[in-house]
Amino acid sequence: MIKALRRCSDGYTFVELLLAITILGIVVVPFLGLFTGSFSAISRAGRQSCAVNLCREKMENIKAGGYAAAYDYYIEKGASPLHEENLAAGEGFWRITEVNVISGSVIGNNLPEIDLLQIKITVYWLFRDQEYSETLESYLANR
Repeated sequence: MIKALRRCSDGYTFVELLLAITILGIVVVPFLGLFTGSFSAISRAGRQSCAVNLCREKMENIKAGGYAAAYDYYIEKGASPLHEENLAAGEGFWRITEVNVISGSVIGNNLPEIDLLQIKITVYWLFRDQEYSETLESYLANR
């Protein structure tokens, strides 16, 4: 008879389970916020890498053509600034290429003047309703 009145202590009570789930929730919630924040940063970094590669690609194309081709297309034909949208590398990117003539002495007055083209390429993109950009600038000399 005494055995029947004694409680069985083989399991957990409802209050113990509720308390364990609450403590687990308090510990896990900050980690979930960390994961969503890191995912956003990784996405933004991926788009930034794509933009830098789009700048490099255009810069290499211009430099491969040389000074004469760049001067003819961008300066004489008036293609600078050149606006490009819907780039093949990714949707939502657009690029502006500016080429300007810079003439002058490099160091001191004794040296001959050198003709330079300043090449500035900027790629823009939208991420979460905010506009970002990456710019690459270089020079091309007339030999």
